[in-house]
Amino acid sequence: MKSLISLVVLVVVGGVAFGLGRLTSAPPQFTPVEAESADALAAAYDEFIRSQQETVALLRASPFFDDDQARAEAYRSVLYATVGSIKAGALQSHDFPRFSRAVDWTSKAGLDNPDNNYYIALIDDDAEYRISGKRGTTANLIFQLVIGQPAVRGAGSSTNVSVLYDRDMVFDEAGNYEVVVSRQDPGPGVNWLPNGEGAQTILLRFTYNDWAGESHRAPYIEKIGREGAHAPRLSSDAMAFGLREAAVSLYDRTATWLDFSTKAWTLRGGNSITEARPSRGGLVGQYSAFGNWELEDDEALILSTSRSAADYQGIELGNLWFVSLDYETRTSTLNLSQMHCGADERCHAVISHRDPGVQNWLDTEGHRRGLIMMRWQGLPAPLAEQMQPEARVVPFARLRDELPADIPAFSSEERREQIDARRRAVHQRFGG
Repeated sequence: MKSLISLVVLVVVGGVAFGLGRLTSAPPQFTPVEAESADALAAAYDEFIRSQQETVALLRASPFFDDDQARAEAYRSVLYATVGSIKAGALQSHDFPRFSRAVDWTSKAGLDNPDNNYYIALIDDDAEYRISGKRGTTANLIFQLVIGQPAVRGAGSSTNVSVLYDRDMVFDEAGNYEVVVSRQDPGPGVNWLPNGEGAQTILLRFTYNDWAGESHRAPYIEKIGREGAHAPRLSSDAMAFGLREAAVSLYDRTATWLDFSTKAWTLRGGNSITEARPSRGGLVGQYSAFGNWELEDDEALILSTSRSAADYQGIELGNLWFVSLDYETRTSTLNLSQMHCGADERCHAVISHRDPGVQNWLDTEGHRRGLIMMRWQGLPAPLAEQMQPEARVVPFARLRDELPADIPAFSSEERREQIDARRRAVHQRFGG
């Protein structure tokens, strides 16, 4: 009997240790093999193909790869990651950089915020660059310079070298700006994004409250001293380097976001939301709350939050591959300008599989389980306890009884108009 008990204890302890190991260990990384070959370029391309194969294998091995929709979205997430990795890994130049849309409808990843237009450019940490553009009318414009590339080779998305907010910038009368990226301070009156050891990725966010009414102009970047110069002709060595970088980026990003998702799902109770806290692994100065849902067809989750003094406040749903849901033809995301809030400044969103007939519907897109992300930018002070988000599950049939009486009904025609406006605005913001 004692032997049996000992065996059970060993199995349980071993299982717990294995589980804790999965939750505390770092995500795997891709290491390109530089095999001896007469054709280094072909060998590098083969490594890129191997990265795709191993990335798919990583997703197939996940417990989330368990139904038709999840499997289909796993493969789509690989396509998203491939597009993003090609743009950031294979096609960028540190000497002749350009801002590309890091995340949009073609390259969603990292539980991207649909209220942002993201741009990235890659730079050298010992060089100087000039960024220019026009402020536009978005709620926020934020420059972030980080070490390495986020989620690649173990680099975080908040390993900051420096951050510059629009509120700290100088603009001319027309709203134009210039930002200098350099080791040395360019002096008073100049917008400065300090460069530093290990810096590689400049990330810009134009954050929208009003998708249709606000606007921005894409930024321009140039390396100081290379203005008007020709880029060198492409060589096999340079292309091989780019392919290897894309291979690493593809696998590492996918592994990192899957690791985040696994921990977020495993370490939190179902149908819950955390308090708003300073973001870890995201934008410095941003507050965030993280949660998840797991609902039957006859259930709904009411997510309540208070209208705050933040420049921007939003909610989004994501799948378990750490990718945002369809925000173009469904209301899977809402910010304060898109929500109805009561006279008490409390806002109630409904997460459900079916349309609940209220404006603030967060559509699960048929996923029985998924992730919730809330963000606050420009929050002047931490949220008071009574303003923190709350989540509770209720029977779908009793939903109206569980919501405040002052929440108006929302008709099917209003929903069609809402979706039509969202889709037009997404096309306007992201283009083709």
